[in-house]
Amino acid sequence: MASRRRLTPAERQEIVRERCQGVTHRALAERFGVSERTVYYTLRTEKDRQRDTRVRTKQVSVTLTPEELQGFDQVLARHGIASRSAGVRCLIQSANGIFQPDPHLAEELRSFRAALNRVGNNVTQIAKRLNEARAKGIAPVFGDRSLAQLRLLSGFVLDFADQVDALSRRRVSHVTLEAHNALKEFSDAPE
Repeated sequence: MASRRRLTPAERQEIVRERCQGVTHRALAERFGVSERTVYYTLRTEKDRQRDTRVRTKQVSVTLTPEELQGFDQVLARHGIASRSAGVRCLIQSANGIFQPDPHLAEELRSFRAALNRVGNNVTQIAKRLNEARAKGIAPVFGDRSLAQLRLLSGFVLDFADQVDALSRRRVSHVTLEAHNALKEFSDAPE
């Protein structure tokens, strides 16, 4: 068993650093001449200290187009937020209120799925008739009824695409408004 001794602040920092690099608790205890419990305690104390003093140790990296970055900078400037990191931090901290499930969106997507299933069934039936005719060596019957079905299907697909686009735009607009409100709250908050 390791002898009882007090770790210096430099040793504590080294334990934390080496543990982050994957060195085991046992190896650290042996190296510093302390018990494994002391190593665990040192790591927990450091974790608590970072949480209590709100030391930020994690980074988030995002790749944007020049236009996206310019737009973000404009929003930050409009709300008087001095740095990108403060703006991103604010959005992350308020994300629980912004990125909530949207029951209306989910219901509309379910109805879109059902409609797409119907279109898929119709396309399958058309393809089946064409394949049967080809297998028999005859020209496929493609009369006015088949043409009308294809026109209906193509019209449906175009309408469907417009509905999905409108739904997407509404959702983006809602999330954008929520993000603007979060940034405004952050910029109005006392330092």
